[in-house]
Amino acid sequence: MKKIDEKNWAAFNVESLFDEIKATKGKTTGQLIKGDDVPYIAAAKTNNGFASMCSAKEHPEWISNGNAIVFVQLGDGAAGLAHYIPMDFIGMNGKTSSGYNAELSENSGVFIAKCLSSNKAIFSHGHSWTGRRLLSTQTMLPINTDGKPDYDYMSQYTQQKRAILLTKYQKYARKRVIELSEHNEIPKPCQKDWDAFLISDVFDIFPGKRLVAANSTPGNRPFIGALDNSNGVARFVNDTNISLDKNVLGVNYNGNGMVIGFYHPYECIFSDDVKRFHLKHHEDNEFVLLFMKVAILQQKSKFGYLYKFNAERMANTRIMLPVTDDGTPDYKYMEQYTKNLMLRKYKQYLAYLDSKEKTSPVVAND
Repeated sequence: MKKIDEKNWAAFNVESLFDEIKATKGKTTGQLIKGDDVPYIAAAKTNNGFASMCSAKEHPEWISNGNAIVFVQLGDGAAGLAHYIPMDFIGMNGKTSSGYNAELSENSGVFIAKCLSSNKAIFSHGHSWTGRRLLSTQTMLPINTDGKPDYDYMSQYTQQKRAILLTKYQKYARKRVIELSEHNEIPKPCQKDWDAFLISDVFDIFPGKRLVAANSTPGNRPFIGALDNSNGVARFVNDTNISLDKNVLGVNYNGNGMVIGFYHPYECIFSDDVKRFHLKHHEDNEFVLLFMKVAILQQKSKFGYLYKFNAERMANTRIMLPVTDDGTPDYKYMEQYTKNLMLRKYKQYLAYLDSKEKTSPVVAND
């Protein structure tokens, strides 16, 4: 297979690429009913647009056919993104639409969606991806000898890249299984005693520091913002300041990710919308801090834009933790519980990938 820079490419507009473009039919999120029938694909920029699973029984007319590319027309800073969706789904009317092409496959669909998403910077809430703007949007695609989109090449390229990434992940997961191989039986959470603790009694809390994007320089150091995705990494910079830290739990007190925390083993700097949490009475480590992240997250429903998770409320918020016989936080239990959970998940992932390889083996070429 030719390298991607050895292929001939040409520009195609959306109208010429798709046999049919349909508006998605779902109503407001509040009208969706939870279930496990179909995914709800939102006007979102993360998780390939997936927001939740919902029921299709009450409103089957809302379902859109799969093997489609979903165009995010506006909303959540995602206007201009395209997602390939293989299965039937519900999308929100007015915010997304779906394109269909008889030549489309999962692998070529992922390729085309990525190419279309390169236009994202053009669109926004005030400049939505709708009407003629959508139909006339152009993207560059590899072509065959007839000058048409080379769907076979796009499929092979995506399949090869996917295989390389899966091979890297399998190597990483097997390494983690070895590191976590000492599985110790512990009581189930429902069998443990729990108690409430003030966050300020469990953690020393330190601030981040404002760093305006225009005043930062690109680099390799993660800059942690108040995000609800990407482990909080907003961008990579060459800057440093007094918030420089590592082996730390960063907890958002502002923004979309309010009360959400992420563990950072690497050296990074923090936005002033993120607090740095270090344990007061136990050595910081990945497993205890990940457990604490979930314990803190249970309090998220209390806070919002009109009731921020500010420093005072943060310090005075109580979280539920498992305790020892003398009533102190059981850090040993938290650590082992997290290790056991991670070990089980890595084994499940590897078993799934092994089963996929047996049914449809793919060779990864570097």
